Amino acid sequence: MLNQITYWSITGTDHPGGPLLLIRKYSATLNTKKMKTTNARRAWKFMLYAALGLAISAGMISCHKTDLPIKMPGMVFKTELFKKNLQEQLAGARGYQFLVMQHGKVAEKAAYGLGSTPAAGDMQANVDAYVNIASITKTLTAITTIKLLEKRHLGIHTKIGMWLPKSWAQHEDIKNLTFKDLLTHSSGIRGSNTSWDTLKKVVSSPITAPQKPASYSNINFALFRAMLPKINNPVAFGNQELALSEQDFDSWMSKEYIALVQEYVFDKAGLGIRNCKPVEGNTLQMLNEAPARLEGLSHVDWTEFCGGGGFVLTTTDLARIITFLAHTEALLSKQQKQMMDSERLGWNGVFAVTGGIAYGHGGALYADRNGVDGPQNGDLGLQTLIIKMPAGVELALSVNSVGDGWRNMYTIAKDAYNASWVEE
Repeated sequence: MLNQITYWSITGTDHPGGPLLLIRKYSATLNTKKMKTTNARRAWKFMLYAALGLAISAGMISCHKTDLPIKMPGMVFKTELFKKNLQEQLAGARGYQFLVMQHGKVAEKAAYGLGSTPAAGDMQANVDAYVNIASITKTLTAITTIKLLEKRHLGIHTKIGMWLPKSWAQHEDIKNLTFKDLLTHSSGIRGSNTSWDTLKKVVSSPITAPQKPASYSNINFALFRAMLPKINNPVAFGNQELALSEQDFDSWMSKEYIALVQEYVFDKAGLGIRNCKPVEGNTLQMLNEAPARLEGLSHVDWTEFCGGGGFVLTTTDLARIITFLAHTEALLSKQQKQMMDSERLGWNGVFAVTGGIAYGHGGALYADRNGVDGPQNGDLGLQTLIIKMPAGVELALSVNSVGDGWRNMYTIAKDAYNASWVEE
């Protein structure tokens, strides 16, 4: 039986008044005869409906020439006020959790409301519960890429062609892209579905859209699921490509990608083993918001879709990663961090705040309930954010629900931060 499934892609562009969200609608036909169980059909529907395209929380925000850093002589930043301001702006969410870090230490944290429905364990919001971090995964992919390019003595302007699987048909347009093109969404690639079949189709097809201005696509980062294992060990990659069936090789690349992010990010930040699938009994659901009757949707396994989204971490994990990135050289050297910031590799929000510039990445997932584009009352979803700010401040935030439209997570963080400076 063939089912027609609709899913959405959110992209963002710079806009004088702030981030502009562009929502595109697509369709995909699925052969459900091959989906032997209800869970498999549900997983596919969730992947297409809710996840693969919905990867950013507030568009790609950039600092403009007229948007200069704000200097505040005689002022001091108050973390307790930042916490209060955030909580006020998050009113209405079914549940949320966040940590405010300053100078490498936990300064404030909060957990409010629900994390799941009673039927799914009646979880409460908790900074140590797991959540699909959605497109914050892109920042982790960028960090891992920077380290592996260094290992192989490559640069971000290196063309990607020789680092794609040899068994894939490759169009010249794709082969001539650079790593920077992908890391900055300047490839001209469009689309959101990050399945292996889709990636192979994209790689074999011409690029018909312009590379500028940048246009957000999950596919840009999902392609690293195929390339990072080869950059890490070209010989082992080639051997596996020859020895394994196509499906088994796809799975091998997925597992190798996850293992590399583990090695270059999670291990360096002192975390345990992390994956792109839910942690049984301790993963928050996607929820709706009042006045709709409470509903929730549990996450599915993203192992074969990861790269542009899909890692499952706690909010505490996110706080630890962004703090290690900002304050140590455990993840990236000083020079690598400067390149990441100046080239905006793995950041989709760069904007002026009091005292300097903020760098962040957001994530968002939702499951449609009424057939209307974008989250509406009754739809189920979540939003996530990591951001580093001046005054030695970092924020890791996850919101367990969506209501009538997306929360602009960057505006929430920016306004709360700017209002947290007081006279000394």
